[in-house]
Amino acid sequence: MEYSPGDRIRLMDSVEDGRVVAVPDSSTLVIDVDGITMRVSVTEVVPVPAGDLSEERHLYDANSQAPGFKERQHSAVRAVRSGKKSVRGAGAMEVDLHMDAVRRKYPAARNIPDEDALYVQLEVVDKSMAEAFRKGVRSVVFIHGNGRGVLRSELIRKLKEYPGVTFGEASLLRYGSGALEVFIK
Repeated sequence: MEYSPGDRIRLMDSVEDGRVVAVPDSSTLVIDVDGITMRVSVTEVVPVPAGDLSEERHLYDANSQAPGFKERQHSAVRAVRSGKKSVRGAGAMEVDLHMDAVRRKYPAARNIPDEDALYVQLEVVDKSMAEAFRKGVRSVVFIHGNGRGVLRSELIRKLKEYPGVTFGEASLLRYGSGALEVFIK
């Protein structure tokens, strides 16, 4: 089977769907699955037929009544204060950046070569920060482990790009010296 950029694919041992980003040669594909870009062999994927969009069509069909909602008169709903301060999201979120943990959480990442691991780990950081902002989480603990310090230094560089974020060492008792805690204001 020949693939071209934009084709929908599914990983064979997973329920993950993705899209072909590039075709470097006839036996290798660069794919994107849930925001993670990786190289895979063409033998590890199967094409998803264009007609297999029934789930997506159902989502759009359900919204076909949206213009009718605007025509109805809705009563004004006013907020009533309960006397309690609102809590913005949950307490803390933990993200393990060890590659074995990333491969367990994202089955599509199981075939990533070691030389591309850092890029995948940094993409997981981006996805986790986006999720934390979306859910209103106050702090995120990134467990990077102890090694040569490459992931830690890149993690610090990446975290400096986020506005309204401070970070420091996570609890030494709980995580050892291989974790950073990010505080979201």
